[in-house]
Amino acid sequence: MSLSTFDDNSDQWRGSSKRGIPWEIYQGDAVTVLKNLSNSSHEKFDCVITSPPYYWLRDYGVEGQIGHENTIDGYVRAIAEVMDEVNNMLTNDGTLFLNLGDTYYSGKGKSHGIDPKNTARRFGLRAVDASGLGVPRKTMIGIPWRVALEMISRGWVLRSSIIWVKEKSLPESVMDRPRRKYEFIFMFVKDRHYYFKREPIQGEEDVWHIPDKPNSMSRGKHNAAFPDKLVQRCLDIGCKEGGLVLDPFAGSGTTLRVSIESGRPAIGIDLSTDYCRSMYESLSEL
Repeated sequence: MSLSTFDDNSDQWRGSSKRGIPWEIYQGDAVTVLKNLSNSSHEKFDCVITSPPYYWLRDYGVEGQIGHENTIDGYVRAIAEVMDEVNNMLTNDGTLFLNLGDTYYSGKGKSHGIDPKNTARRFGLRAVDASGLGVPRKTMIGIPWRVALEMISRGWVLRSSIIWVKEKSLPESVMDRPRRKYEFIFMFVKDRHYYFKREPIQGEEDVWHIPDKPNSMSRGKHNAAFPDKLVQRCLDIGCKEGGLVLDPFAGSGTTLRVSIESGRPAIGIDLSTDYCRSMYESLSEL
């Protein structure tokens, strides 16, 4: 049950489920919040499951949001800097599951973000539409691997590049290339010895066929919500029972909710007050 009411003037909320599983929500920049948690000697996290904003694919309407950097390197650094702080707050045997999608470069000098089904994809002139991004027009930029390689250079150990096949997802409308049906889930660790339980993935291993369908509690609250089954799969293989879970880009709070329902306490960080409110409302019902 919630221990407080939602206050728009606050930047932190706490509560617990009916089973007594605690949760916390922090509104703010992920780097700043994580540094504050580290400085306050906050308990470290056993597992991190997150999906940062993709490069120039959505506009969440929040000043300072990641994903609208003018350069590819700027975006890569922004994600890697958050993950530096995640590394500081992860237990030595902890795991990080990082979901990232790719972006294409049009370079045509006009917006190509209009999507009548998704107002969060409506932009003005994007960096990926303007000329001078430094890659050929129409190319897939390779964002996930650029981020992964930068994280490796900063000391992360990449143990697996998992292919998430997005079953039953709406097809892209492109006609001059194969339509994308998958995204990457990178499994990172920080030490040679870490928690991992492989029984739940026998038969699938590093190719996961999971429907791209958010839970009804997340639908309509966030334009890119995780499916519950994806979060649960990560928890099953990479988080000990009762382990503390973090999502530094928490959005509608799917990672928190699924973690709490599995008996694991969870903490979420998001820059948007609206998303923090949405998380608070859904977690207060658990």
